[in-house]
Amino acid sequence: WAAKRVYPCHRCPKTKNSGKGCNLSHESLITTRSAVLDPILARADELSAATHELREKRKQFNEDMVACSERRTKLKEGMEWLHDRKKKSETIIRDNDNKRWRALQKFCEDNHLCAVKKKEKKTLVTDLRQAKRLYIQLSSKVEILRKYEKYMLDVIASLPKGGSSHPITSGLYIPRLRADYIKLADNAIIGLIMRYNTLYHTNTSLRCEMEEKSEEVRIAQTNLRNLIEAHGIVLCGKNSELSELYTEREKVNDLYQGAEQALIHAHDEVLHQSAFLETVIRSINNLAGKLVRAYEPYLTGPQVSEKVENMHILSRCRLIGDRTLALRHIVSQLAVDTGSLPISTCSRPDLENCQPNSPAVTSASEFTLLSKLTSAQSEAQPGRL
Repeated sequence: WAAKRVYPCHRCPKTKNSGKGCNLSHESLITTRSAVLDPILARADELSAATHELREKRKQFNEDMVACSERRTKLKEGMEWLHDRKKKSETIIRDNDNKRWRALQKFCEDNHLCAVKKKEKKTLVTDLRQAKRLYIQLSSKVEILRKYEKYMLDVIASLPKGGSSHPITSGLYIPRLRADYIKLADNAIIGLIMRYNTLYHTNTSLRCEMEEKSEEVRIAQTNLRNLIEAHGIVLCGKNSELSELYTEREKVNDLYQGAEQALIHAHDEVLHQSAFLETVIRSINNLAGKLVRAYEPYLTGPQVSEKVENMHILSRCRLIGDRTLALRHIVSQLAVDTGSLPISTCSRPDLENCQPNSPAVTSASEFTLLSKLTSAQSEAQPGRL
């Protein structure tokens, strides 16, 4: 393929139009073809080597991909196996937790039952001790009562028998014997009368007690009704007092809210007055600073500020008043000299009636204009002289 292709040779530009050298010789053509074919063959060899290397790399890549897919499959199987093991482990852990919880619950129940049984045992032991003590006491009483029982049995045995055919075993209550004893009494009617009287007195005493109890119950019910009525009256009074207290509290709340609103308004007014006072003090400080700077021009700004701050507020106002009166006197003199008033005093009537020792109030613009007029007059006076 490389030998079939023929590349044309370029002619020299110097010999392009000349007759000499129009055709290449056979030797120069062979030399040129060999020089051209060698790079092509080398390039073809490089391409074939690159193709072979690419095929090898592709084959290796395919093998690597197959190995990767096998490893991925194995890894997936391993992950599934681990997932199954994880589920089994979680199931085992859950079962163990449930068993542990059941065991702990059973232990707590057993412990509670043991505590209850111990408490019951202590109670039973105490009851047993009391029962034994009571049994001993009752046994002693039974022994004492047996003596009386034996004595009564002996007495009953010594009495004559009545019409009853029952043997005297218990010997404590036999109606036929009681009837026989009544018949054997000296006077049965007196015994009946005595029994009647006893029953009558008993009935009378019981009726008296019942009447007394009923009277006490009636009095207690009356007292209860009185207490209920008194409680209702007290409750109504307390409710009325509570309503009055609520009303008074509402009034106090209204007064408190009004006082709070008044305090807020007063606070705002104080703040406004404080701001106005700060503005006035700042204006006084500015005017005093200008006067100090006018009287002592060799002072610097910080020195002027320090001197103004060291001055008392009354001294600053007195300085400003004196300066204002002096400037107004100068303005009056200028008005007399020139026949016209440069500053209208009609808008400031308070300056006409000011006292000599009282601080005069002037605006910043008027103060500036008066200062300029004073400086102009002071410059003009040396010329006149």
